[in-house]
Amino acid sequence: MWHPGKLMNFCAFLLASVVCMSGIRHCAAPAAFGADAWPGTKPLRFETGSAAGGMTDIVPRELSNYLSASIGVPVIVENRPGAGGNIAAGIVAKAEPDGHTLLVTGSNLAVNPTLLPNPGFDYARDLAPASMAVSAKLLLVAAPAFPAKNITDVIKIAKQKPKSVSIAVSVIGTPGYLAAEMLAQYGDIDLTFVPYGGITQAIPDLIANRVDLAVGSMASLLPQVRSGALRALAVTSPPRSRLAPDIPTAAEAGLPAMQIHGWICIMTTGGTPAPVIARLDAEIAKALALPQVRAAFAKQGVEVFHLNPTELGEFLHAEAARFSSLLKHSRVVRAPQ
Repeated sequence: MWHPGKLMNFCAFLLASVVCMSGIRHCAAPAAFGADAWPGTKPLRFETGSAAGGMTDIVPRELSNYLSASIGVPVIVENRPGAGGNIAAGIVAKAEPDGHTLLVTGSNLAVNPTLLPNPGFDYARDLAPASMAVSAKLLLVAAPAFPAKNITDVIKIAKQKPKSVSIAVSVIGTPGYLAAEMLAQYGDIDLTFVPYGGITQAIPDLIANRVDLAVGSMASLLPQVRSGALRALAVTSPPRSRLAPDIPTAAEAGLPAMQIHGWICIMTTGGTPAPVIARLDAEIAKALALPQVRAAFAKQGVEVFHLNPTELGEFLHAEAARFSSLLKHSRVVRAPQ
């Protein structure tokens, strides 16, 4: 069973790991192996828990060419979908702690300790923060016939008749799903969750008024808003999006507590020496600073959001605690207690 104390241990380790990247399992990593020896001749491998085409696939592929040229070794991207990202995470967790095997992950890293507490490896011991790469704002939209103009209206309508308002949700633990939970819990309303494999699959039902609301990426939903097929109610994190400065934030639309965005970070194997992780982060930061990389990400509706290992550890600490509480109070998910 997953207890709150274990979550706190996980969060505490994330902070500790960025100060001394010496996971218990890998404490015997050679002291002489430092940033000067990395990367040597061994290829760098990105393990991503998504199929080809998702942002956790696009980000490492965009970075790979620039990293390869900068560090002088091949960079390989391997897609290993399944188990909520834990197939890819397990490979990285059990790899040599030499900074050559990297996990590309998103919010599942912060929710899996709550939803999947026994993955066959130790989240705290076997994974170490390396670098935050990008973030993406989420958009709350309404079907054309749904009368709400903002979140305040949604809450008012939903309170009048519980379960009468439906919201399309993607896979449990994804940012869009978590945003729907925030709307329900922080708005104190009883929504009907309608599951889809991905939020793009819900678009025809939204346009046809078969489902009332959805939260998804700007890339997926903003074109439908601009065409007039759907109505934008809010972006779910401050400040307003540069892609759509006319759309208010959730705070402006009536629910300040609804703050979430998508993000993708890079982890490596626990016990990787701190100088190696620092060098790895520096190389990723250089690639993220390139105008052509930023432009490529902007076309996908995402922005560079770099955090160093220490900052990433602090960020993961906060997200893991926040999402654990959200899931354990869900009316839909039965998270292990």
